Amino acid sequence: MAEKKKVLFISYSLHSGGIEKSLVTVLSLFDYQRYDVDLQLFANEGLFLKRVPKQVHLLPPLFPPEYRLNIRQAFPALLCAGRPGLALGRLRVSLAGRHGTMGERLGKMWNVESRLVRTPEKEYDAAVAFMEGQPIYYNVEKVRSRVKIGFIHGDYEAMGLCREFDRRYVKKLDALCTVSESCLQSLQRAFPEDAAKCHVIYNILSERFLRLLAKKGEGFSDGYRGLRVLTIARLSPQKGLDLAMPAAAALKKRGIGFRWYIIGIGPDGQKLRAMAESLGLADRVVFLGEKANPYPYLAGCDVYLQPSRFEGKSIAVDEAMALHRPIVLTDFSTAADQIASGRNGLIVPMTPEGIEKGLAELLLHEGRRRQFSLALAEKNYSNERELSKLYALIDGKQ
Repeated sequence: MAEKKKVLFISYSLHSGGIEKSLVTVLSLFDYQRYDVDLQLFANEGLFLKRVPKQVHLLPPLFPPEYRLNIRQAFPALLCAGRPGLALGRLRVSLAGRHGTMGERLGKMWNVESRLVRTPEKEYDAAVAFMEGQPIYYNVEKVRSRVKIGFIHGDYEAMGLCREFDRRYVKKLDALCTVSESCLQSLQRAFPEDAAKCHVIYNILSERFLRLLAKKGEGFSDGYRGLRVLTIARLSPQKGLDLAMPAAAALKKRGIGFRWYIIGIGPDGQKLRAMAESLGLADRVVFLGEKANPYPYLAGCDVYLQPSRFEGKSIAVDEAMALHRPIVLTDFSTAADQIASGRNGLIVPMTPEGIEKGLAELLLHEGRRRQFSLALAEKNYSNERELSKLYALIDGKQ
């Protein structure tokens, strides 16, 4: 039997976001007969940590838990822990991340953090940075591996990343992967000199596994008997929940019965709760927080809403499609990669008015909801074979 290849996966943490969910799915389906796998996280935290398969060797985190705190808490906590150098570094990272686009901030922060993180002792056959920013930078600068692979899960141009900073890292990767054709085109426009090393590997989804999880654990338990709208998203500006709040208020004013449930956490949580309160939506919007298994909720909703400003290829939308839920999407750049508007879902303008109109169409017309569910049921969404593309890159065959 051939010796197993040594593979390192790198990401930031395993909180309940789409990238993190995609990573644990990949690890759950990975071929451990052929590969020994290590997982390096910047922070060993998150709801999905317990879903990492036992075959994966989880390495110590690059940063201690204190580092992840707000700077006013992190600085004294690191000093008390006897880490004055790291405390000073954390302060410098905080200052570096105050100004600029997201990409510029990531670059300035990495210029500090690169001096704070260790180099892995082991040498690998392949290293896979599963997220843009620091994981890719760490892979290129710190990891010794024969093959270096990076992933960018979103629309590179829409994400506000910094081409000038990233170019040097992309040049040193053997492959740069993304999750849809639109995202591939965005990468190739950003890095035309490295277009040949850009690849599409779709988010991996097992319909059988989803349906199994949908039958386990808790779902809706509030006794509400009306129509339920569900969104699974990080509570951040990217996800456009602030655009949907006025739409929900307008629907309520029209006397349309519904309750909107939101699964997720994030930096805008307090702001969004205050917004719901100010719009008189306390009886209509329910914040459910993080859910390790959101699928009973997804299977039980009447409409799935994704009001994002930009996406790569939304895993939550893929999962809603696999469970045949009627879907409303805003017209972010990759929406049409997933939904054929009017046939198996609705793509609406990225405005409160557009979202209101789309939701009203589905909430008021049961036949329309049924039409979309039947159209979604015509397709099998399982695509575990996408892993063969990643294996080929790891083995240096593409």
